[in-house]
Amino acid sequence: MSSKRSQWCEFDKEERKYIKKRDKEECYICKAKGGLQIMHIFVNRSHGGKGERRNGVLGCVKCHAIIDNPIGADQNKLAKEYIERCKKYLIDVEHIECSERELREQLCFDRERDLPKVPIVAQPPKRVVVEHKCADCKHCVRNRRSNSTIPSYFCKRHYCLARKSAPACAQFEERGVHTHV
Repeated sequence: MSSKRSQWCEFDKEERKYIKKRDKEECYICKAKGGLQIMHIFVNRSHGGKGERRNGVLGCVKCHAIIDNPIGADQNKLAKEYIERCKKYLIDVEHIECSERELREQLCFDRERDLPKVPIVAQPPKRVVVEHKCADCKHCVRNRRSNSTIPSYFCKRHYCLARKSAPACAQFEERGVHTHV
């Protein structure tokens, strides 16, 4: 299950179809036909950028990698150039008339603005039930044969592995044994 922010950032099916058709099924930057992805341009996905047509351009894997993670001075320069070309393209093709700052605010995820208000309902306090666990039983010992760093327990009475969080067996409850290992 993905978070609300993650869903906000994802391009839905209709947006993907529209962007692919608009960009003629090719990378906008290098015109490659294979390995295509939709790139967030104005606001990155990592910064909560909305997955919508005003924020997405079709790009190949190579160009997307340069835009998202430029390595070195040459790729940094290329990334800035690619982003500016894509921004100009989106402003022209999507008829964006607001300023870039206003557009960035609209495309950026804001928890207060974008999540529905959920009324807070006071819940009654939960009753705590004290239940004896297997690890409290004197027949339960730590399993030394395991190579794992996570401790496991073995029940000497039932000859089986016991979880530390498992409820104690019926005999333990009836006898009321409270001896700790």
